[in-house]
Amino acid sequence: MYKVTTLIHLVPGVDASAGTALAVRLHDAAAPTARRVLVTPVLAGGINGGDVIAHLHFDDESQWRAVEPEVTAQLRTSEIGHVDSVGYTGVPAPTRGAVEPTIYRTLLVAVDDAADPEVVEQFESETRAMPNYIRTIGTSQLSRVHESAGSAQWTHVWEQEYADLDGLTGPYMTHPYHWAHIDRWFDPERGPRIVTRLCHSFCATDGAII
Repeated sequence: MYKVTTLIHLVPGVDASAGTALAVRLHDAAAPTARRVLVTPVLAGGINGGDVIAHLHFDDESQWRAVEPEVTAQLRTSEIGHVDSVGYTGVPAPTRGAVEPTIYRTLLVAVDDAADPEVVEQFESETRAMPNYIRTIGTSQLSRVHESAGSAQWTHVWEQEYADLDGLTGPYMTHPYHWAHIDRWFDPERGPRIVTRLCHSFCATDGAII
């Protein structure tokens, strides 16, 4: 399994139809070899989330390399301001219950290079444990990043599926586990902050994507 997730930031003022046309071209470029392709506008409310999200899932890295030139070429257009992109592997953690996902969410994070490796492992462990407490999380996956591009040197990607948007904006964001264990990695006023930059983005999906 090899995944590529790209958050595409359009130039301000570009007509929305440019994003729609770009999504079609990216889908067509990746679809011949990808296991799953999700290319769609992001929903409002993210942080550095971009305008279009492209989530490409391949059986192995060689399949990605086969279509990478064409996908990359589609990202070199005047309508695009910049992209934040990650390539990674990992193992999905399946949902505990029956969840028909309609929302896909991704969080790109840049962990400080100077962070103690044991602290980074604790951050990873506590993040992976979130579905044990926050029951609206469906299938999820936390991965270390193999390839990074964009506004930061991304180190991790944290993905989740939700049955509806309320599951993300409500129970996920407001759960005591989030406030007590996760926020301290992001907020210097709450503890040993190690995350220096993030992209929080989410979009609609018509089925499982992770």
